[in-house]
Amino acid sequence: MFDCVFIKHQIQRNKKHTLYFICISVIIIYLCNANNKKEFHHFDFVYSNLSSIIAEIEKTGTTSTQPLNNLTSSYRLLRNPRQKQCHSNSCITVDIIYLVKSAVLNFSQRKAIRETWGKDGDIRIITIFILGYSESLKSFIETESIIHGDILQFDMQDIYDNLVYKTVFSIAWLCDSNINTKYVHFVDDDRMINSKNLLKLALNNLHQSEMKMIGYKANFEKPYRKKSSKWYISVTDYEFDVWPPYIIGGTMITNFRVIKTLREGIPFSKVIRIEDAYIGILARLLKISLEHNKNFTPFFISGYELINKISSPDYRSYDAMIREWKVFNSVRNHTIHNNGNIL
Repeated sequence: MFDCVFIKHQIQRNKKHTLYFICISVIIIYLCNANNKKEFHHFDFVYSNLSSIIAEIEKTGTTSTQPLNNLTSSYRLLRNPRQKQCHSNSCITVDIIYLVKSAVLNFSQRKAIRETWGKDGDIRIITIFILGYSESLKSFIETESIIHGDILQFDMQDIYDNLVYKTVFSIAWLCDSNINTKYVHFVDDDRMINSKNLLKLALNNLHQSEMKMIGYKANFEKPYRKKSSKWYISVTDYEFDVWPPYIIGGTMITNFRVIKTLREGIPFSKVIRIEDAYIGILARLLKISLEHNKNFTPFFISGYELINKISSPDYRSYDAMIREWKVFNSVRNHTIHNNGNIL
């Protein structure tokens, strides 16, 4: 009888301890989440005036706030493709302008794009390659630019740390160039794109007046703090423990209203070297929504699989892109022949 009472007492005691442990765990989790939320709210608080600055500029044409940089008005061009792409003061309207961030050495990548998705079929496309400068390759880039007329080259060293400036300067250049386009697609030169699916997505999900970017969205990513990392960012440059949501830098589509808003916001922001995270910060501050679409795949897929997707990374050679483009077109033509339309 004693043993039974003792066992019953132990069970009740253990239940109390278990309940106590659960309560403590819940409180700890809540406090951790609250701390994370506090950090995010802190982020919002620090930069909360940027959208009001832009609203003031749009309403009055000016602002009393002093800019933090003059990047969008002081960029220096070495090669300007506008003269070849436009034959008057105003270019014809195109469906998509591709702004392709390309390393100056990647001649074969650019050649492959020109022969594949960079001139895809009946979609009105302008493809521009964004380059930095390399003294040793100066004559080669000059020849490439003369032949193709699609090189946008800025007077800055062509290194990874300047990738963010390729994006910032090309935004400013596009606003200054009067190239009329419905949509703007920022993309890396190792991507292969299904342009018809991309345009279909934009027409159905991205109206000209919307403040929106579409791509593969990353959430709650943490900054890399190891100095050996390619994506290292110091606490001095970015003090918070979590990035705001951002679209991965390899591929993102938006409209011209967003491009103009970004151009207005950049002078009043602190530029950091992590390009896609920086655009994510601007999007948050400027109230630009980010829409996730899994068809901008973050991993390699074949030309066969691309028929139902929008883009794929890791096409790092001319031969790979040409080979898979032939596969893609074979599948697409077969689909059109059998069904009358593309999947």
